[in-house]
Amino acid sequence: MQVSERNVLSLRATLGATTLAGAAAGRAAAAKLQTATETLTSPWILAFDGIELITASAFREAILSIVRWAADDGRACLLANVNEVTCEEGLIAAAQSGSVLLFCKLDGLVIADVVARGPLDAKLETTLGLVLQLGEADAKAVSEASGEDTVTTAWNNRLVALTRMGLLTERKLGKTKYYSAVVKGMSYGE
Repeated sequence: MQVSERNVLSLRATLGATTLAGAAAGRAAAAKLQTATETLTSPWILAFDGIELITASAFREAILSIVRWAADDGRACLLANVNEVTCEEGLIAAAQSGSVLLFCKLDGLVIADVVARGPLDAKLETTLGLVLQLGEADAKAVSEASGEDTVTTAWNNRLVALTRMGLLTERKLGKTKYYSAVVKGMSYGE
């Protein structure tokens, strides 16, 4: 998927550092990131190029706060080019807070390999998987595709929860809400 420079925020340039450790440093970084994201267009892409390490406590305070802020505002927030060590630290922070993160590769202005990682309970994981499989669906279509004898309202509640987590987007057509992945081609893998 092609994006614009207005979607991308370089953490290295914004934070002026290659490492970030500790909750206090994370909170200070969150303030810088919040200011810097005000001019970004959706989806937000936080580029980790040049970042050597962000510890779990700093990740929780800085990155997760931005991811949650984006989700609360109905925006996708992708973490691009995260190295293995920082990814592990980020997943520790995500597990502790029950968050799911969207990781991707960013090559120039092209994003690829978008994968949602982090803990989802079995019902939410099933719901997300069905929406990813169907491409776009309302609660009734998800219910039918599941083959389960579960009321449509339960599926709707799960779809809303996944939307609030920043994993799905919704569009309304009449009285019906249709849900799809925040980024086309996204997959899920804990």
